[in-house]
Amino acid sequence: MNNNTENKNPLLMPFGTPYGAVPYDRITLDHYVPAVAECIKNEEAAIESICNNSQKATFENTIAPLDYAGTELSIVVCAFNALINARSYDEILAVEEQIQQMCTVHQNNISLNERLFARIKEVYEAENSHLDTAQKRLLEQTYLMFVRGGANLKGKERDTYRELTEKLTALSLKFQENSIKDTDGFTLCITDSNDLEGLPEDVIESAANLAKESGKEGWIFTLHRPSYLPFITFCRNRELRRQMYMAYNTIGAKGNAYDNRAIVTEIVNKRLELARLLGYNTYSDYVLAERMAQNTDAVFSMLGKLTWSYLPAARKEMTEIEDYARQCEGEDFDFQRWDFAYYSEKLKEKKYDLNDEMIRPYFELNQAIYGAFYLATRLYGITFKQNHDIPVFNPDVKVWEVYDYDGRYIALLYCDFYARKGKHAGAWMDSIKPQYKDNNGTDHRPHITLSTNYRKPMPGKPTLLNHDEFNTLMHEFGHCLHGILSDVTYPGQCSPNVLWDFVELPSQIMENFATEEEFLKHFAFHHKTGDSMPKETLQKIKEAQTYKAAYQCVRQVGLGLIDQAWHNISEPFEGDVLEYEQSVTAALRVMPVIKETGITPQFGHIMSGGYAAGYYSYKWAEVLDADAFSRFKEEGIMNMKTAQSFRDNILSKGDSEHPMELYIRFRGRKPQIEPLLERDGIKTICKHL
Repeated sequence: MNNNTENKNPLLMPFGTPYGAVPYDRITLDHYVPAVAECIKNEEAAIESICNNSQKATFENTIAPLDYAGTELSIVVCAFNALINARSYDEILAVEEQIQQMCTVHQNNISLNERLFARIKEVYEAENSHLDTAQKRLLEQTYLMFVRGGANLKGKERDTYRELTEKLTALSLKFQENSIKDTDGFTLCITDSNDLEGLPEDVIESAANLAKESGKEGWIFTLHRPSYLPFITFCRNRELRRQMYMAYNTIGAKGNAYDNRAIVTEIVNKRLELARLLGYNTYSDYVLAERMAQNTDAVFSMLGKLTWSYLPAARKEMTEIEDYARQCEGEDFDFQRWDFAYYSEKLKEKKYDLNDEMIRPYFELNQAIYGAFYLATRLYGITFKQNHDIPVFNPDVKVWEVYDYDGRYIALLYCDFYARKGKHAGAWMDSIKPQYKDNNGTDHRPHITLSTNYRKPMPGKPTLLNHDEFNTLMHEFGHCLHGILSDVTYPGQCSPNVLWDFVELPSQIMENFATEEEFLKHFAFHHKTGDSMPKETLQKIKEAQTYKAAYQCVRQVGLGLIDQAWHNISEPFEGDVLEYEQSVTAALRVMPVIKETGITPQFGHIMSGGYAAGYYSYKWAEVLDADAFSRFKEEGIMNMKTAQSFRDNILSKGDSEHPMELYIRFRGRKPQIEPLLERDGIKTICKHL
């Protein structure tokens, strides 16, 4: 960082913290924009130096220094992103908008720099046999990034490109802001205790505490997942389930100030315009050219195979749940979408003698964290040590130092587990500092964040996870391992900066361990008695693992199709957002449609995240993870030799090689779909259809 201390901006001075951790305790919101501006200025100076170099353009004097040039800016922006992802109130959102627009303009200035692109093109077209594999990959990706960033555009086309990218940044931010505010804007206040029938005690306690904090009597439930999901799953009162369902599934589509439908139309139309400007027929064509899938044919082929394999079983599952609901309520019961979670949970309990309350006592959060750390130690030899002195971006955040098998420090891991108002929904991994090796050979180690939205317990009470929540922890921890174990030279290639349809492999493969006795026996103890999870309970979890597997797959396929439908338009969209979405998924429908509801107006992954035209990658990676884990199953799930191969060929490589080459090197062949079908029990189910 800049050594000029006159500025007094902590982000522009040496941090002076353990491991160079971001000094969140000294940073105010006012520091970020000036720091971003200064880092942009520094990167512009570095790029100008590259352009002014009178020597012939080479990898060493053009490509490598360009990749290093943005490191300082990346750290400041990522430090801010950790804050915005965990605490999105209006003041921060305003700063985010300013920073995002500054960065969009800056990135356009880089990609449209004709002198810089001329040097990159000179290197790209030269004879480069002396470069190693990672250098060739960086050269190719840098050249393609500039071409895809408008470098070949001329005259007014360049101005149009700038206008489109800046407008899309603003639209995505507005979509995100609306989703957050529409989610936060709804509460269900219950004053009659009879309406709480069926809800777990800890859910009721949290609702009572929220009501107390809000100065109200009774119990308050929100649309945040730790509140919404147990409510829709366990509440006996059908009318209240309907109210919650409708509120949740009309986020961004209520006709209020936070309605996202017009924004969706503008986003997809401007993406189409951008794709056409760059020479592609659709935005999906533009995106998939830089994915493992490579084209829409491959995506639709994969989604089609999954539909053909899973849809009959999904319909069978739905019929079974509806029949059970009518057994409970009478033959004239009109089964609706707000009944699905409730009766499917009841049927699961009946079929497998299993419910969340039987599982939660064995997945106390601290023990679950220990379990994840234990697995990483067994597989990769790495260890974790909590550090209470690292500054954090929220008081709930805990930090661990990570050490390799030889005792060498390799990363910081920030964990932010609890839901709170304004925090983004879902769970995610992010990076505050990238891993890379500088020109002096110093290995700069990564600082990684893991965020979830678990329900914060009452004082003195533990946080107990159901199995789905534990799966989420394992999933995000897999992303974290990808970042922690990165071992590349160039910052642009560090994990998890890989192709989008490869990035979920390191995360999803970790979920496979969540039902393995050899793993669970080391930490899944009852939080009160200390007893191990009974083998009978684990067996029930395993048997229930295929319950609704077909339905869940078809749902994911539907989301992938919605995404592709929006980004495969070849003419500007002018219709009704919800009607269009419902027409796309009509062939997959296993429940009655509710016209007022939809996914698109709150589908942040594709409208304000990085998954536009790429949401299929979750299923793509699921094929990969099931196939990859089959090697662990063959050779032993705790086999360190197998794990070392996964580390060497997948986790540590980042984007230094093409992911399919890395996968084949680990697995010995291209991925196959059969292990996924077998894991989900589809082969067995299909025999009886």
